[in-house]
Amino acid sequence: MLRSRITAAAVGATVLGVTAALVPTVSTANVSSGAASAVVTWTDSAADFTAAPEGTVPLTDQWYWAALSDPTGGGKITDHATIDEDGLSVSTGEAIGVIRGLNNPVAPSELGALVAGAGAETTGVTSFGLAIQEGGDSSAQTVVFAAGDGDAGLSGSSTEWIDPSTGTTESTSELAAALKAADAEVVGYIVYVGIDIAGEITAPPATDEPTETPAPAETPTTAPTPPTTEAPDTTPAPGTELKSLASPLESSAEPLAADASGSISALRIDDTTTYFTPQPTAAVRLVTTSATLTEATTTGVRVQGSGFAPNELVTAAVGDAADAVAIPGVQFRADADGNVSGTIVLPADLVDGAGTYVLGLVGLSSAQTAATPLTVTADPATGTAPVAVPVPGTATFTG
Repeated sequence: MLRSRITAAAVGATVLGVTAALVPTVSTANVSSGAASAVVTWTDSAADFTAAPEGTVPLTDQWYWAALSDPTGGGKITDHATIDEDGLSVSTGEAIGVIRGLNNPVAPSELGALVAGAGAETTGVTSFGLAIQEGGDSSAQTVVFAAGDGDAGLSGSSTEWIDPSTGTTESTSELAAALKAADAEVVGYIVYVGIDIAGEITAPPATDEPTETPAPAETPTTAPTPPTTEAPDTTPAPGTELKSLASPLESSAEPLAADASGSISALRIDDTTTYFTPQPTAAVRLVTTSATLTEATTTGVRVQGSGFAPNELVTAAVGDAADAVAIPGVQFRADADGNVSGTIVLPADLVDGAGTYVLGLVGLSSAQTAATPLTVTADPATGTAPVAVPVPGTATFTG
């Protein structure tokens, strides 16, 4: 059973001093890692995090946090970490955990797709784990951690996972097989900033085997004790992997053994990318602020946009200040810095005369919008006006 393999390292509840009851919401389709995910959000202030309370934490579509030196101390996340252009960061000696539920539980058969699209942007020390739940039982939750180095251990489809019972690693396909055998699914994810959990896990020490056969025991002089009829205790005994995994996460009298400074600036999992950096302000400008009606509807107008999510699709719309209509067939792909540029040919049925229009850009993943005015002028007259010819004569004046 999966539970027998990883319950000894179950930190879904204990690492934060809380019980995590993961409550999923509605999911959308997975997207490839080469483009922006279906949803892009910025989690860039203390108000975007909820302190993990004592007891059950319902993980839906919001972030919970706890300082590992004081898991139920409350306060604000910025009492223990900083949120700025470098992302969510801690200094050496501090460590925090942030946890969230997946939009929809992921079955073992879908684990490969989930992992293939997952990734993180980190510096220093961070750790990523998947929260596992068996048979729909919220009390049977455990966590398996990514085993790689850098970027919280995530490396797409090549990500490996720690087997706490042995301290060795297993592939994503091996983990999926274990989940299937245990009737388990992935229900959430956890990030620790400032602790290298993979580095804390070691294989249990080998038991020394006797080097010679022991002498037979003497025949007892008293009657043997009748065998008990009670069922044997099958509760897994705490192993060395539990101590080495949990020791840096305990809020006991021992000082917190945070490994080093660390930060995470972006995390992609399921259909959502979360940026922990300040949200940019989308903007758009016209290279030429006015065009004739024919120019606007044939050769088009050049636009430049910024402040969108990296690699997201950006569409365009045109209309007046109160009502804009999407322009069919117009899509830009933002670059890694969230910038777009190109030429938009405006539909003649939407731009059908001279006047001032509003041209807007919309990020499909981030919902970022920006708009700017466009002046469309009438085409110049195509005919030649008649030239007045003077007629000789005598002018007559009166009065």
